[in-house]
Amino acid sequence: MTDTLINTLSVVAKQCVAVTCLERFCRQFQIEHPALFALVEHIWKVAQVEPANFVAWESGFASLPISGLGDDWPQEVQDAIPQKVLQPLNKLVDHVVETSAVTWYGNDLPATTRQLQNVLEICKVHGVTTPELRQYIQLQPEIHGGWGPPLTDQELAAWRALA
Repeated sequence: MTDTLINTLSVVAKQCVAVTCLERFCRQFQIEHPALFALVEHIWKVAQVEPANFVAWESGFASLPISGLGDDWPQEVQDAIPQKVLQPLNKLVDHVVETSAVTWYGNDLPATTRQLQNVLEICKVHGVTTPELRQYIQLQPEIHGGWGPPLTDQELAAWRALA
């Protein structure tokens, strides 16, 4: 059932589910760091990115201390995170970003599903409650190459409240 629901979600919806999972993971393990907050805030911006502004949003990852794109994390960030969850958190962050990144300059929609499944599995293994996928279903998820329509301010606020 979960796989069927995931496949009905737009890339934006999958990305928002993934970042919600990251926020829940951090809250459960009491992980707070400005670098993670910055990453989370940047990821959420995808929900309202118009195609004309996409490159600027994608380029913004380069300025973040943690990009989720395989770069090493700054030592001070690593030192601030409990050792027992550092590796799973690192993997989670990578899968969260890759949930949409796999389609940034291509159209590998099945890979978005696989990345989100990885996010959900990490949460499951670590006892983090995942959000109900039905809450992220949009009308016309197929537009913009499967990215779906940008969220309104009201929709974004509702989805963010699920974190």
